Parts: sequence; structure tokens; C-alpha cells
Amino acid sequence: MPPLERHLQIPVSIKDPTPLRLSSDLDQSRQEWFGTKGNHISVLILAWSYILSARWAEIMPEATLTYTHRKASNSDNLQQEDSAVVDIGAASNDAARWWAAILATGTGWEAFIPIDKDKFWSPWSISLPPAPGFGLSYHNTQSSLSDRAIPAAAAFRFLCDYCALHGIVDQGYAALSAVVLLPFARDSSTEIVLPRLTLSPVQKCRARPLQGNEHLDLAWVQGAHHLDKLLTLSCNTRGVHSLLSSVLYERDIACNAVDPWLQSIFAVLSPVTDTRILANMLMRRVPHLAFLWLGGAILDIHRDILQDGHFGLIPTDAHAAAWSQTMQSFMQEPVHPAENGSILRSDECRLLYLTQEERHTRWPICQWTPFGTTALQDTDIDVRLHADCIGHGLRYAGWRWTCRDGSVVHQVSEPGPSLTRASPPIEPVMPDIAVNYEAFEHGKALSASENATRNIFGWLRVEGYAPGEQGIREWIEIDEGGEADGSDDGRSVEEGQGRSHAREVQEWMSRCDT
Repeated sequence: MPPLERHLQIPVSIKDPTPLRLSSDLDQSRQEWFGTKGNHISVLILAWSYILSARWAEIMPEATLTYTHRKASNSDNLQQEDSAVVDIGAASNDAARWWAAILATGTGWEAFIPIDKDKFWSPWSISLPPAPGFGLSYHNTQSSLSDRAIPAAAAFRFLCDYCALHGIVDQGYAALSAVVLLPFARDSSTEIVLPRLTLSPVQKCRARPLQGNEHLDLAWVQGAHHLDKLLTLSCNTRGVHSLLSSVLYERDIACNAVDPWLQSIFAVLSPVTDTRILANMLMRRVPHLAFLWLGGAILDIHRDILQDGHFGLIPTDAHAAAWSQTMQSFMQEPVHPAENGSILRSDECRLLYLTQEERHTRWPICQWTPFGTTALQDTDIDVRLHADCIGHGLRYAGWRWTCRDGSVVHQVSEPGPSLTRASPPIEPVMPDIAVNYEAFEHGKALSASENATRNIFGWLRVEGYAPGEQGIREWIEIDEGGEADGSDDGRSVEEGQGRSHAREVQEWMSRCDT
């Protein structure tokens, strides 16, 4: 089979900075997630927003990075009583000026591409409300501060110094996760509210014994282009959405069983009101995406993801799945050889897509496995040619960047991971949670299952149904307001037939190997 090439357009700018709001009314238990009474998340998010934007300005043609006239006031000159004072210790002139810019109300810095009279801002550009503000405390007798915006590497060093000063390296990681999700939160029209800065006594912070990852620093961000990879992932907001939503996907669930599966998930999750417990449950479900879920919990967008998933709205993105080796769709599974003259409908879908059969060149919207099998004699020729093959499947080959001058830069993936991920088994945790079995909604409409079934069969049978699929054909066409002509076996659906099409589908499905 020849390789596939798929285009992906990623927006790399926004129309205006994203407004942030600071509040002291948020769930105060979140500041205890990191084993300290001090919460520096809001300050660290402001710092990371600059760092990602500064790196963006370095690699985007004709981009500009500059400070504005706005600055955070020195703690000795604060006019607002409710302002939070940020202690940056013994800071250099460049560090003090940088902190004054990122803590300023409004926009203390700008990263944008000027085109005519318009500005195309970096996706992590932000603006702060006038109140409550930040004050700046530092130990430096010099008053001359440079107005030249510092590059991303220098800002990163100042951030590391701040994390080391306050013993909050873990919060530094968490804030980075939140900033990676900022473009997605903006696209979701979610108001972004951050917790106000709360400080614990410095000596109390330093008295805590260092444990585990607190010995680490943030230097890994500078290695192996990690920051650039996060920029690309962050801009692909649909991909970020698909990664977070993949927590609801299970490869063994068939399209006609989506509702019971989702209802079972939410019967467990819905009673959980503690954000820390809920976030931990989601992290354990897909451990290698725990980093993103932490940012989602900080920005309070995790419940929006779950709300969409409750109705079966679970997007997929093959690019993000490949980058992170996340299972999102049955299409990522390898093809199994046919047996006894029949092929699984799931493998039939995969082969139709892999061979790029004329009407199956696009990735199916439905990620849930189609149930049952199809006789080989009823499949397309391309499917029959590869029905007995072993090893067909999707494998990520690399990336081609189309450049402004018409040239193409090819980045080869090494060692070429498959789209699937073999996650290590996790020891099951039995939380003390009361399950509300009424959430299973017995007897109610199964809209998610119906939509998934209709979606995948509509994709698979775009050119007509196999002879043994008359029942599902009649159900899909009648439900969509059409009329089945019964041409496959001479039968027709007449008024007053005495049996609903739903009953016909039920009987037909009972004959299938589900």
C-alpha cells in the first residue's frame, strides 16, 4: 500500500490578547495540591505565557516582541490595598524589568506579527484586569531598568530562579500545562479565571523536606525541542480537545453500546465534587496525558470536556494521536486476517481507508467499533485483495512543513511509532464512591449509540448495503426521513406493517456477532 499524506492547518495567531481574571473565590483546596499553603499558579502562568510567546516571536517571520509602557508597581508604591506582592528576591535589572512587564495590568508586553494596520497576536498573549493587581518586591538598589524585551531563554532562567526561591518547581510544571491549554480554552469561549496569589512564609516553604520531583528543575524544557513541540500541540486546539476526550474512549466498546458505556462512566464521575479527586481519576485513566489534565483542572475546563462527552461528542485527531501515542479510534488498530470467509466490519473499514478506496478517503467521524462481520464476497475488491494480509495498519512517518518560499522541509519520525500505544496495566483503585445506578437511564433513548451506529454505517456503506444488512439499512433510511425501497431482497416497508423499524433492527442485531 502506498503511504498516506494528510494536511493539517494550525492557526498560529489570535485577533487580540486573551483576558484573564483573578479571583479569591475559587476552590481553595487547589492550593493544597502541591503540599504548600502558597499558591503561585497565577504568577507562573503569566511567566509561561511570555516564554511561549517569546519563543513564538523568535521562529515566526517578521514577528515583534516588545515591552509596553505598563509596569507593575514597586511594593513601596502600591496604591491598591488588595494588590498581591510578588517577591522575586535579589533580581538583576533585566529580571526586574521582565517581572514588571508580565505582572502589569492590561498588556505589559506584546508579541505579534504586524500586517498593514493589524496585529496578529501570539496564541498565548494575555491581558490582566486593572484590579486586583500585582506589586513587585525585589532587592536591587539600581533604578535603571532596560526596556528591551528579553528572549525566551533569559525569561526561562528568571522563572527557574523564582521557582527555586519559593520551592515551587511542581507548580511551575502545572502552570506550563495550563498555558499549553490556553488557546483551547479561548476557542471554547470559556472565561479564564485564575486563583489570586497566596503566599506562605518563606521560611516555612524552605523548611519542608524535598521529596521526589522537587529535586528536578525545569531544564528539560530546553532540551530536544520540547518547547517547540508544545507550541505546535498547543496551537492544534482540536488535537488538544481530542487528547482530553480520549479518556472516555475504550477500544472494546462497539458503536451500538456507546450509551451504556458512557452512562457507566458518568454514574461514577458525576457524584465526585472534589476537583482533586476527579482530576486524579481522569489522570489515572490515561496516565501519559495526566500532564494535560492537570492544566485542564487548573483552568476549570475539565468539566466542559466531560459534559460534551456525556452526549457522545468525542472528537478525534489522528495527528495528535500520533504525536502522543494516544488511542482515540478503532481505526488505529492493526488489521486482522479474515476467517471463515468473513471479515470484521472494523477491519473492512480500516482496509477501505488504508487502500484509499474512492469513497473512503476521509477518516471516519465515528471512533467506535462497528459490530459484526461481512462476507468477503460482499466486500469491495480492495478489501478482498488484502483480507488475508498480516501487519497492515497506520504508522506515523513524519511531517512536511510547507514554507513561504515554496520549499518543503521534511521531518522524519524516529523510530516511527505506530498510532497505537501499549499502555502498561494500572493497578485498579477502588475509591469509596457511591454509584448512582439511576444514571444508567434504562428505557430511555440511546442517542449516542444511535448516532455512532448511523455514523459509521453511513461511512462504511456509502455505496450500498450488503445483502444481509437490510434491517440496518431500513432503520437508517427511515429514521432520516427517507423511504427504503427494499431493492436488496424485494421487501418493502409498508404503512401499518405492525412492527416498528426499531424492533426490526433489534432482531437483526440479535443475529449479528456483537
